[in-house]
Amino acid sequence: MRRGVAVALVLVVAGVAAGGLAVGTRNAPSAAGATPTGTQKRVTAKVTTKDLAETQDVSGTLGYGDTTPVALAGHGTVTALPALGSVVDRGGRLAEVDGRPVTLFFGDRPMWRDLGPGAADGPDIAQLEANLVALRHGTKGALGVDNTWTDATTAAVKRWQHALGQPETGAVAAGDLAFLPGAVRVAEHVATIGGAAGGPVLKVTGTARLVTVDLDAEYQAFVKTGMTVTVELPGGTKTPATVTSVGTVAQASQQGDSPTLPVVAMLADQAAGAGLDQAPVTVHVVTSAATGVLAVPVGALLALAEGGYAVEVVTGPATTRLVGVQTGTFADGWVAVTGALHDGDTVVVAA
Repeated sequence: MRRGVAVALVLVVAGVAAGGLAVGTRNAPSAAGATPTGTQKRVTAKVTTKDLAETQDVSGTLGYGDTTPVALAGHGTVTALPALGSVVDRGGRLAEVDGRPVTLFFGDRPMWRDLGPGAADGPDIAQLEANLVALRHGTKGALGVDNTWTDATTAAVKRWQHALGQPETGAVAAGDLAFLPGAVRVAEHVATIGGAAGGPVLKVTGTARLVTVDLDAEYQAFVKTGMTVTVELPGGTKTPATVTSVGTVAQASQQGDSPTLPVVAMLADQAAGAGLDQAPVTVHVVTSAATGVLAVPVGALLALAEGGYAVEVVTGPATTRLVGVQTGTFADGWVAVTGALHDGDTVVVAA
């Protein structure tokens, strides 16, 4: 039984114990009986048509996802690094080596060689040209954005170097650039100012605010990519998030632990929880949903002597009758019921 359901049923059983006594004193041994209420003050509620969602609460962490090391291809001395928490976009400085900027360009292929006039054809040239076009140092029509270095490529590189205030050589050294898939947030300095360049100098994350969850494998069936979950931030504020990935292989962190799957969800409102990083959050995952059902407060349920449940429907100023019901989804103190009830009926709720 799911934990969320188990909690709800415990509440019902607690209410049923009191309800059984009430049924006895009202001389109502079955769901068909009518019960005089006397002059005792009643707490009542309306039978309501509503949507119910049963949820499982799991722990998560709000941050920016996993870190990725950034290595530089060149050599020299690290003379500057961007501030922790800062965002570096296309054309921005990832580092400074020997007083020269190391620029972020977008791409999946790392910078592995010097590029310039006479360079052998290769996809890294097309990747470079695509960034020069995106930064408006050249046009796609002039550069072609292909694997071949041309005079137009040289001219575009010179315009980019001029914008940086660097010597306009028309060639790009391996250490001048770092290619990454997109904009990054600086999470950690690996190198130190004055230390040697080459190899990892930073650890970065993406810029989107994400929630990561180690989900118990038993709940795997309830979490799918693209579904919406609710994230409860420190302080109680709730905000929606969209599941972007669900792991497929369950693993236990250590022997004896329950296996878990990594789940990542992106906040719909990226401003929610501003300033929080690596903050603990609670993720509410819907495990059962019922739409447009008749529902009553859980406290309205009574246990019948012959088994099953009933609710006490108010029929007049001093009378009630018991109506047998079948229970469905429990959520937020309400329970879905089916039986001879109508939207708007008044039922007695345990005080």
